[in-house]
Amino acid sequence: MQEWITDSRIRIEQARLLVLKAAWLMDTVGNRGAALEISAIKVAVPEMATWVIDCAMQAHAGMGVSQATPLPELYAQARMLHLADGLDEVHKMALARRELRRYPGA
Repeated sequence: MQEWITDSRIRIEQARLLVLKAAWLMDTVGNRGAALEISAIKVAVPEMATWVIDCAMQAHAGMGVSQATPLPELYAQARMLHLADGLDEVHKMALARRELRRYPGA
């Protein structure tokens, strides 16, 4: 359980810092300059949210999947984030292409 809490904290902080970096880039160099980070956010944040909520559901055992807690609804919303702005695989493919363009000839 402590490992889940620790990993959740780390994943949340990583996602938060990625969002802050993207916002800073958007403010300083514009949206095109933040394209890599924006693509990464579209994958990282839904993955983080789904993982953290899943851990919470497991920690609560049977209660975690009952309507007595907000966890099932939160999980459904987080899972929907994987689809709302396109499939994760499409974002990963676009991110890989952008990343590879940064290193021509590699």
